[in-house]
Amino acid sequence: MTTARFRQSLLALTIAWLGIVAFATHLLIRAEIGRHERDFEAATQQLSNGLKHKLDTNEAVLAGFVAFLRAVEGNDVESATRYAASATAAYPHIYMLEVARRVSVSEERQFEAALRQNWLADFTLKSFPGITGSPATPAEAKMETWPVLFLYPALPEAQAIYGVRLETVDYLAYSLALAKKNARPVVSPVFELYEGGRAYILLQEVERATAAKGLAATSLFGNTMTALLVIRSDALLPGPAAPAALKTMAYAAQMRSAGRSDNLLFSHEAEPSGRLDTWLLPRFQHEFVIDNVSQPTVLSFEQQLAWHDLLTAEFLIIIGLLACAFVTVPTLSLRHFRAVERGARELERSAYLATHDLLTGLPNRFLFMDRFEQAVQQHIRNGNSFALLLLDLDHFKEINDQYGHEVGDAVLVESARRMTGEIRACDTVARHGGDEFVVLLANTLDSNDALAVAEKLRHAIAQPLESADRRLSITPSIGVAMYPADGKTLDDLRRAADEAMYEAKKNGRNAVSGFRQAAG
Repeated sequence: MTTARFRQSLLALTIAWLGIVAFATHLLIRAEIGRHERDFEAATQQLSNGLKHKLDTNEAVLAGFVAFLRAVEGNDVESATRYAASATAAYPHIYMLEVARRVSVSEERQFEAALRQNWLADFTLKSFPGITGSPATPAEAKMETWPVLFLYPALPEAQAIYGVRLETVDYLAYSLALAKKNARPVVSPVFELYEGGRAYILLQEVERATAAKGLAATSLFGNTMTALLVIRSDALLPGPAAPAALKTMAYAAQMRSAGRSDNLLFSHEAEPSGRLDTWLLPRFQHEFVIDNVSQPTVLSFEQQLAWHDLLTAEFLIIIGLLACAFVTVPTLSLRHFRAVERGARELERSAYLATHDLLTGLPNRFLFMDRFEQAVQQHIRNGNSFALLLLDLDHFKEINDQYGHEVGDAVLVESARRMTGEIRACDTVARHGGDEFVVLLANTLDSNDALAVAEKLRHAIAQPLESADRRLSITPSIGVAMYPADGKTLDDLRRAADEAMYEAKKNGRNAVSGFRQAAG
């Protein structure tokens, strides 16, 4: 071999070697980015789930507090204190429980005098701007006022709140009126606490079923009250068990409540990123909408991946090993990507098995619940009604008993296939359990259209099932219910369809019945 040819071979080998190292480095970087992205998604999901749990807990605690206030004696502060203490101990993110009661403006002085005599010698009714030193807005003429008479824990810095008229608190006035109008939990805008920090209030009006005896002015808890939960924003943040990835990302939680645009619950800013990071590396972003009934919240996350996240000591060692033993790169890369591909397939299969019935291949209850929620959201946006059909195979148990479960399974599979062939792509057939199926008909104008589709399904299923050695006949009974006319929740709608289905069975089976027909 000549020198020139040797140099050419060496140059080619060097170029090939550099190409392999560069390619392997590229693959490793991509894999590391994927790992960081998965960590990002897992951390954001964990924080979102934790926040949703706390928001749901707030509603449950408020409901319990409302029930307690309906039953408590008019001056039983000790029982109220014990109840509030147990609630705050069980749920540390709830900062304070408060109670305000309605007092007629004409009875203010009598009420004030009674509480000074029987409760606090220095008790007085006051406005919120008065205790904060803020300028007061001109007061409107009102027939009633809502002073705060109970709070727990009774912190020293919160003592000034006793006797404060809720309607004089600017960020509560609208929420108070809304709670009175709707008789359901209402959330206030986020505000600065008198004693420091940010918080919001979840409140609900409480009306005693039986009016308390005696003068209203002699009772601390009146016949009409407002129950309040004060939730500190920082208490909604994840605690020490939070994923480490949260420390390197920016996130914010914004509550959607009426009365104020600035409803930031909490936020965290990440460290500034370098130019090379922003130019060459991805920025992960994610947003969750927590559709809590009274506390709807938008949770957003953002993370700029940095080179120091990738160029760890382990990563550099791997690169060095690749540079010394590049022959192993193809094998290692092949194994890596096979594992990634296998993991993706397993993930896809696991996701499919989690949402589909193993026997029929139809969506299961969990996927059907998701499709139902999508239909509800479409109704909210567009006003489109939809129908729910509940279908039960008549005398299916007799088939299992006479021919065995293998034939019964074949009947279920064939019935599922026939139903799928009769519906639109936007509709959903799901196995409800056993020999019961549930059908969601999207964008259905009225019950007549739904009954027509149900009749098509009945006719399709009722066709004989033939095999080499037997001929089977099976019929369905179908109940039809419309959203929102027959129910506004999945349970209510399913209950209506079930009632209609049993009406069809009562009428001889192999029939279709609408809920309104069954109810009428």
